[in-house]
Amino acid sequence: MRILILIAIGLLLYIIITTLLRKAKAEDEQARMEKMVRCEQCGLHISEHEAIQKNHHYFCSTQHLEAFNESK
Repeated sequence: MRILILIAIGLLLYIIITTLLRKAKAEDEQARMEKMVRCEQCGLHISEHEAIQKNHHYFCSTQHLEAFNESK
């Protein structure tokens, strides 16, 4: 009888731990997913928070921003 109770407790702990690990992994993957934008000058894709934005255009560096402005 004690063995059945221990098996049930072990199974319950296994289910709880695997559920928590899956939830943590899913949240971590969502945190890593970022919106990617394309540099108007060279076409490089970078994350939106790293990009330089001006007039709804994104750039990977200030040099590309300046080059884009000069070409207009």
